Amino acid sequence: MSKKMKLIVVHVLIGASIFYFLIHPISVVLYWFEYTNTEYSFLKFMEILRERLSESFSFNMQRMSISFGVLGSILGLISGIFWVKLKEKETLIKKQKQLLKNDILNLIELGENNWVEFKSSMKYDYFKKTPNKELEIVIAKTIVGFINGKGGKLIIGVDDEGKILGIENDFKTLKHQNKDGFERNVFRIISTYIGQEFCYKTQVLFYQINEKEICLVHIEPSKKPAYVTDGKKTTFYLRTGNATYPLSVKETVTYLESRKT
Repeated sequence: MSKKMKLIVVHVLIGASIFYFLIHPISVVLYWFEYTNTEYSFLKFMEILRERLSESFSFNMQRMSISFGVLGSILGLISGIFWVKLKEKETLIKKQKQLLKNDILNLIELGENNWVEFKSSMKYDYFKKTPNKELEIVIAKTIVGFINGKGGKLIIGVDDEGKILGIENDFKTLKHQNKDGFERNVFRIISTYIGQEFCYKTQVLFYQINEKEICLVHIEPSKKPAYVTDGKKTTFYLRTGNATYPLSVKETVTYLESRKT
């Protein structure tokens, strides 16, 4: 017998036992209260339950006992099948998470390229050992470069050499020091420096590797050009090779024209 079948059988037996030995006697007692029109109390209920317990399993009540047992078995069967399906789904999710984790490790191992960029942090400055708001603009430039190019993945919490640093230091710089707070801050950077409409071009995911959290920002390309606005300065950036470069006005016009052909 397979493990799944054993689990279903156990649920069936538990369901049958509960309904046969518990629900059935209780139903008999409740019926007695209704039939005799006796005022209900817990003490009276327990007294009648003791009196009627043996009667519930008598030959005269056999058909009712079997009916309750069958009902319990059916509910146990449904519960068992549901439990098996739930476990199968959990196993599938675990496998998918492991596959995704392996994919991330492969990306990190391959290093930075036209579609992948590493950033040590979003806001925490490892050199100054303090939060640095200027790093947010660096994040915005990278995202814009991918949007204007062919899309890509920004991995935060990994340095240029592929060493996993984690984003725990970034958490400490946030009002909400968790993944939700980090995700909200990514979208705030996009809304502030690029434009709220480009939030729909990004997806923020988190992975735990070597007991450290890292963030992967998946960025889709856009037909509409995106710019980084820092104060009064607006700049067009493009991902080329393993770096992101600013384009002059002339270069931007030429590039956008080339995309139409």
